[in-house]
Amino acid sequence: MTRFSSRVCLLVSIIGFTVQPAVADDLQTIKQMHPPVVASVGEQKITVLFLKNTLKGQTTGAYVPGGEVFYSTMSATKPELTFVAPLIGEEIASVFFFERKFPERAGKSLYVLTKLKESNAGFEGYTYWTLELPLINQGEQLSLRFFRGDPPDPELQNCRDGRDLENGVDVACGYKDAASIKKRLADLDGKIIADSKLQQDLRQRSPKTDGEATTIACPSPEFSAFLGAFSEHPDVQKTFIQQPLQMVTTVAGDPELEMQKNSLSGDQLKFPIIPDLAKREVQGLTLKVKEERGNKATAILQKPDTDYVIEYRFVRGQCWILSEVTDFSL
Repeated sequence: MTRFSSRVCLLVSIIGFTVQPAVADDLQTIKQMHPPVVASVGEQKITVLFLKNTLKGQTTGAYVPGGEVFYSTMSATKPELTFVAPLIGEEIASVFFFERKFPERAGKSLYVLTKLKESNAGFEGYTYWTLELPLINQGEQLSLRFFRGDPPDPELQNCRDGRDLENGVDVACGYKDAASIKKRLADLDGKIIADSKLQQDLRQRSPKTDGEATTIACPSPEFSAFLGAFSEHPDVQKTFIQQPLQMVTTVAGDPELEMQKNSLSGDQLKFPIIPDLAKREVQGLTLKVKEERGNKATAILQKPDTDYVIEYRFVRGQCWILSEVTDFSL
């Protein structure tokens, strides 16, 4: 209780309030990790504090976070100090704001990018984490929240930058500064908004039933837009696929590898034929348009620096149709 009281005194003194002096020994247990930041939504403002806990190296048998986030109301008559979240890492690399647009998570958030220096038998370098703290404006009261139940964007967590000593390779974190993280968040927003609009369009324009047959409207005559919808929605894949579908696979031959072709239809086809973006990111796969000429187009799914390569060939009639899949993987 004494330690908590001294912490509160220090926090309040940082943002300019008059407090009783704390004991010098107590003050050594915490210090600022980053200068205070003023967060605002409309006319409402709060001061956010980032504190480093120096007890981390002095405590055994219990978990002590590297730092903690607090916020204080800016009322001169009744200031309040509120704990928000613990921080992973020992250094704050950046603090910034970003406003997400898609309805389920629309609103302004404060982001804290932390890093931790690692040096062990398996890795030498830094590990980065990104913490999102949404700003909640309820009436005349602004608050900063930490939603433990919300899954974080996985690529923004435990992002390593340095040398993988076990495998003898350099690894690079693509999200170790505010600019790269903002771009990633904007890309995610754009994709979710586009998917939401597509789903709404499909709901409005389909299904159309003729007896028991159900059809889905063509997502787009423009191939790259069609491919985006095709790769994200199994129902779209099931609709815009030629049956039987030509499946070409690489098989061992004598003396060279051979390409074996099969025609598949009905229950022989396994969906999704192309994994969606979330699965591709987890598996390290990339999907892009390889070629488009007239009424023919080819998309390629691959894993860089490996022999994993699959080509998808489409033809266009009233809409694009997948006609052949060629798996070049060994």
